[in-house]
Amino acid sequence: MGVTIGKNCFISRKAFLDVRRGKIIIGDYVHVAPGSFVLSHAGRRPIKEGQVTTVEDNVSILVNAVVFPGVRVGKNSVVGAGAVVTKDVAPNVTVMGNPARVVWPKGNRPRD
Repeated sequence: MGVTIGKNCFISRKAFLDVRRGKIIIGDYVHVAPGSFVLSHAGRRPIKEGQVTTVEDNVSILVNAVVFPGVRVGKNSVVGAGAVVTKDVAPNVTVMGNPARVVWPKGNRPRD
């Protein structure tokens, strides 16, 4: 249990990393903005064996976003302000909304 934080990260003093009953791994060059929650467990539900919340390298989690337990946020991704991330996020995308969905790149196609 606990948290592992990589190098050159910025975690706001008003961000919340919940590690009371689980594990969170944060990669290098990650930015977690104020009011954001990265959870390692949810309520009274027991965590699954080996469940880890992972934020990979070069990720930005913007203001008031919530990352649920057991979710993996892929490299170079952005979690938009107020997003609620309940499922894994692919690398190199931006997700927004509740529940969070990919808004860029649309359909993972290269830009014209």
